[in-house]
Amino acid sequence: MFWNKNNGLILRSNFKDFLLYFVLLFAFSSSNVFAVSVNDFSRAPEFYNVKISPDGKHLAILVNTEGRKTLAFLDTKTFNVTFALSSEKHDQVADYYWVNNERVVIQVEQVRGALEKPLNYGEIYSVNFDGSKGLMVFGYRSKNPTAQGGFLIDLLEGDDKHVLISKRALSRRTDVFSEVTKLNIYSGKARKVKRAPIVYSEFLIDHEGYPRFVSGLDKNYRTHLYYSSGKGDSWSQFGEDFDGEFQPIAFSSDNNSIYALKSDDGGPKGLYHYDLLTNKETELYRSTMVDPTYVISSQLNEVFGLRLDEDYPNYLYLQPSSVEAKLHQSLVQAFNGDTVLVTSVTADDKQAIVHVSSDRNPGVFYLFDTDTMKARHLLNARGWIKPSEMAMTEPFRIKTKDGLILNGLMTLPKGKDKNLPTVILPHGGPHARDYWGFDPIVQMLASRGYAVVQVNFRGSTGYGKSFEKAGYGNWGTKIQDDIMLATQYAIQQGVADEKRMCIFGISFGGYSALQSGVRFPDTFKCVIGYAGVYDLEMLYNEGDVTSMTWGDAFLDETLGSDKAVQRAQSPVYSVNKLKAPVLIIHGEDDERAPIEHAEALKAALDKANQPYEWLVKDNEGHGFYKEENIQEVYETILAFVDKYIGH
Repeated sequence: MFWNKNNGLILRSNFKDFLLYFVLLFAFSSSNVFAVSVNDFSRAPEFYNVKISPDGKHLAILVNTEGRKTLAFLDTKTFNVTFALSSEKHDQVADYYWVNNERVVIQVEQVRGALEKPLNYGEIYSVNFDGSKGLMVFGYRSKNPTAQGGFLIDLLEGDDKHVLISKRALSRRTDVFSEVTKLNIYSGKARKVKRAPIVYSEFLIDHEGYPRFVSGLDKNYRTHLYYSSGKGDSWSQFGEDFDGEFQPIAFSSDNNSIYALKSDDGGPKGLYHYDLLTNKETELYRSTMVDPTYVISSQLNEVFGLRLDEDYPNYLYLQPSSVEAKLHQSLVQAFNGDTVLVTSVTADDKQAIVHVSSDRNPGVFYLFDTDTMKARHLLNARGWIKPSEMAMTEPFRIKTKDGLILNGLMTLPKGKDKNLPTVILPHGGPHARDYWGFDPIVQMLASRGYAVVQVNFRGSTGYGKSFEKAGYGNWGTKIQDDIMLATQYAIQQGVADEKRMCIFGISFGGYSALQSGVRFPDTFKCVIGYAGVYDLEMLYNEGDVTSMTWGDAFLDETLGSDKAVQRAQSPVYSVNKLKAPVLIIHGEDDERAPIEHAEALKAALDKANQPYEWLVKDNEGHGFYKEENIQEVYETILAFVDKYIGH
């Protein structure tokens, strides 16, 4: 635990041993003396995050120590450890933030109950880099206990004693009203700032620390946006005259205008500058294919660039002559176009922590000096992975019969590009998307000689609302046609051996694997469903979707309310059409796709006398968390595909 009865810190009794362990971990994090094994792909990162203090004198590093998270503080010059907040019993660090030169605030998560995966109850702990003045400042175990959870939303730049949190009652239904609260990070005293007028709310804070925008969802799954001109002003509905989507994302430095993502024609959202005093808007950039992945802002919160993911990651600089844009551009060039993310910067802009990753690189942290323009290597997130041994992922585009452009990714084993056993890997969601980058599952399959094909089918997010809506009601039909189109593309390119094809997915991807196996029984020689939904009607009765007030409305809109259509698109009712053996993987305590889905599929396969394999783990939820369970899943998957499409 983080505290004793007097709210003092408890350190591990073997703290010196931990320091030695950390020093060795730090020194040899990039070593790799063994070939990459299944265990290597299933292991969690050794280092999750690195952030520098505002004065640049200290680093904070979130470290994986024997499967639990430890927050270590180091002197930037010497790398000597000044303090380590180690997880004890149920508690560990979820995330953390520097508030001033000495103090960080920490979101606490707990490993408790049956689940392997930690849970966040909205508790906030605060401590100095030397371990002094540690205190649980918010939550049910704080000095001022509350049954509500607090979640950090703003660091209040210039205020060294307070942060803003979103405070709300902890409810399984989550249809609760949030309140912006100003929290003292030394005493735990809290003061109400403003309450949201709608549930499921997200706030946008201006540079004076006032909530000025809030958006939320009503029971009909409709987004509403509210605006306040500042302190003392009540909320009023904003944007009723806008058609389509309007999403404020940042205030400009004068607090009188905002940057917003907007689309009024169903296409990809563009970045706009919107003057709140004159209502004048200026389009800054809009892609014909994708929404901006995120905006890049300066310390003064002026947006100077965008990240776009049409194929490979690309950066567009709106103010290319600015110091920040030049710095970011030079980093991207220095790292050969890899993904570059600045995680933190000192107050004087002299030092920055930079995270670099790619399709083959799972992540490296650097300390960058903006005066000398030199990067100092700090840590490898997964030091046992050598990028040179990983496979390259290349984007592709294909066009559907009805004119949609689909973006896909193809990963080929090193040194091979023809007539390969191939795994089709549809993503979850369906309202999500795949990005170019490091994926342990993809790399594991490629390392064993398999080509891997991914596609952002209709219904995926990030390509505009019309593209997303094209998947509504078509979960089992047109979406699966898009997945088959990518499958045929791999065959036509000569990459995939059409006689050795397997389809595997997680969550909605698990549904797609089974549904595609039903729809195209002669194409796939094996089918793997992991944490999948297999009976679409069951979504209304089981799981956490309908526990939300808008759950039924969401399903009616995205899935369609016709029960006959739902049954027709549910693989559990059509397993007699399968020709491929099935591997079913599920967590016993999955709330999103409850175990009843896997059990219904299993019963249907038994009744139809169809072959299958079964792997279910207690205490695991929607996707496994425990490393040894993940390793077992990966080994089971490899054995299964080897058996049916292997070499």
